Amino acid sequence: MKLISTLLFLAISFANAEWIEPPARSHRGYLVPTPDYTPSFPRDHGAHPEYGLEWWYWVGHLETESGNQMYGFQSTVFRVAGDPDEPKGQGFASFGNQQLFLAHAALTDGNNQSYEHTERVARVGWQASASRDSLELRVAGIEASMAGSGSVHQLISRYPDGGRLELELTPTKPIVRFGDRGLSRKGDGPASVSWYWSYTRLLAKGTLFYKGKKQAVTGIAWMDHEISSSQLGKGLAGWDWTCMQLDDGTEVKAYRLRKDDGTSDRWSAVYWIDKKAGVQGVYADKFTWDEEDEWTSPTTQLCYPTSVKISASHPTRGPVSYRLRPVLQNQEFLGNREDNAYWEGACEVLDEDGVVIGRAYLELAGYGGGLGARLN
Repeated sequence: MKLISTLLFLAISFANAEWIEPPARSHRGYLVPTPDYTPSFPRDHGAHPEYGLEWWYWVGHLETESGNQMYGFQSTVFRVAGDPDEPKGQGFASFGNQQLFLAHAALTDGNNQSYEHTERVARVGWQASASRDSLELRVAGIEASMAGSGSVHQLISRYPDGGRLELELTPTKPIVRFGDRGLSRKGDGPASVSWYWSYTRLLAKGTLFYKGKKQAVTGIAWMDHEISSSQLGKGLAGWDWTCMQLDDGTEVKAYRLRKDDGTSDRWSAVYWIDKKAGVQGVYADKFTWDEEDEWTSPTTQLCYPTSVKISASHPTRGPVSYRLRPVLQNQEFLGNREDNAYWEGACEVLDEDGVVIGRAYLELAGYGGGLGARLN
């Protein structure tokens, strides 16, 4: 597919959306993303340390040259700002305490029904670095870089057993930004907003070093970059999120923000990205997210709704439905805190007749209660 070299920034407006003006800063003192901001790349691929929370996120589906081996991968770098009111201090004890980084790397082996993952935590400085000027990350086993002002970038992820995934990722569509006036809302709180930019379809090619084998792999991937100063709005316990890449060349992003009582927050949304990166979307009153099957972790005893049906009213096509089915049930990511475990897994997308129409990644967060802390 032809690489689109000119970056276009496509925002979506909802006719029935209620605008809530965000403050300049959160009550903790972090900057809050502003509306109507036009990102400048490659600068905005880099880090934004004045904001409380940021992550770079890649997921994708890969296969070997023979087509006999199928893999899913997740690589995420989180940046969490230190307390802006805490003195920076001097000396080794305070070194790097203003920015904390987490690296999450996971690999799903669909053929052998196995899943491996690792979380590494690092402080800025010797252990981690993130450029402010472009995509240049070096964080505890995950590296990402972009040459010059181009959008093609390199990603390296390392796994616990010495395995490694090296990929070149080439966008086939312009970068997309989500939300009303360029802000993605995560609840009713005025500061509960983020800048949310995505490459929804990347051609992936590279090498997987896994279980003593070196394998050439190709496939498709998705990249998110989100900047915020708020974890979730008040009264929200977590989220269920998915990115779908359909066989017809379009993509779907959907998420429900779960309230403490289990219902969906009104700012939950579904977005459709067409073949030319045009975006349409609806909020919670126009779609349902139904749990069709669940899986209970033998490790944490947490119960995750891993098979779901999303039914929505498309703005121009009318009713549509997607069913997500995991390629492997046990894709639970266990970090250093058991209450912050989450499920992040490779899935198939099926239509109403049970025909596979694409692939997806599904994220189920907050089921252990670990998202209760608020940054804002």
